[in-house]
Amino acid sequence: MKKHGMTYPKLKLLYNEVKDHTDLTYKSIPFFVKIIREIKVELLKIEMEQGEQISRDVSYAMRLINITEREDLNNIHNYPDEIAKYLGRVKTTVISNLSFVDR
Repeated sequence: MKKHGMTYPKLKLLYNEVKDHTDLTYKSIPFFVKIIREIKVELLKIEMEQGEQISRDVSYAMRLINITEREDLNNIHNYPDEIAKYLGRVKTTVISNLSFVDR
């Protein structure tokens, strides 16, 4: 059985970029927008490859990444005093839901 990290090298790279990113200020919004977009593309590629056999990890991650993008990232400019809180939520969502790539 293959290890997930070897199966999803690009996703693991993106996961590590988020995990290692410590700046949760206004300047990091473009980073998180770009990385979330890339993560969604990778998850879609995996979903297409797996078809009906899509793993629960990938399915769950896809759903929660979409939710955090919609609720925490897309409206972040409406809450300029809480940017760190919302970027923290995005980071936490990515780290907790893509942890399967690091196994």
